[in-house]
Amino acid sequence: MSTVFEFLTNEIGDLVDFDVADMKPSTMLLEIGLDSLDYVSLQVSVKKAYGFELNFDDFSSGKIKTLEEFCDYIENRTVTA
Repeated sequence: MSTVFEFLTNEIGDLVDFDVADMKPSTMLLEIGLDSLDYVSLQVSVKKAYGFELNFDDFSSGKIKTLEEFCDYIENRTVTA
């Protein structure tokens, strides 16, 4: 998870005013304060880096709540993509 976690925290750190050093796997996405435009930016970054698009329903439904779950989401799709 470390490579994906590092990728995500760096991308999120560029988008919002939340210190990357304070981001832990258990950090809640709501706590970070991502908005819909941030998710669009993350989608572009994930598409470029990992070759697939994020499914916003997984985020809006509450299925993905933490950075760890976000990392798992990317890792699971990277393996199957």
